[in-house]
Amino acid sequence: MGFEGPHLRMGAARRAAAESHAGETNVLPFPACQSFGPLTDHAPKFSPAEAEEMERIRWFVLKSLLSSQTDIERACFLLAGEEDVSLERFAIAFFRALASKARRPLTFYRPGAAAFSEDEIWLARLICAWRDGDEAGARALIAWRVRPEGHRWLRFLSRGLALALPLQGLEDADAKR
Repeated sequence: MGFEGPHLRMGAARRAAAESHAGETNVLPFPACQSFGPLTDHAPKFSPAEAEEMERIRWFVLKSLLSSQTDIERACFLLAGEEDVSLERFAIAFFRALASKARRPLTFYRPGAAAFSEDEIWLARLICAWRDGDEAGARALIAWRVRPEGHRWLRFLSRGLALALPLQGLEDADAKR
């Protein structure tokens, strides 16, 4: 009942549809999938100021690899308690925390690389969200890359990093014009 031999029973309309699409593939691409298309065609273009800022960030990533492993909670309390915290201290704490709380290993290219990784583009979007005052967008970006137990600390550190970066990076770019 219901099955006859090695194939299913089909109605006339279904059989006609199956025969008309016999040579075609029925695979639908999923737009968020990395295999959907070449990433280079859709990669956002950075302005010269943004590219210079990303270059500085790449150096901070390297410095964070050389720094000692610290307790994230303790580092955040120390940074929150001080009035004048340097960009370097926020950046090192941020990248150390990101390395330990990320959902997967993140990729940052070496300084001087012409292309930008997916994770560098994510970080640029996160910094832009904080600068634009879009806290909900920043929370969502953190949630996509960071395990839940690190959300609070990475939001604090990324906000501090974003607020410290424009004071040095964008003023230098404006001075060159």
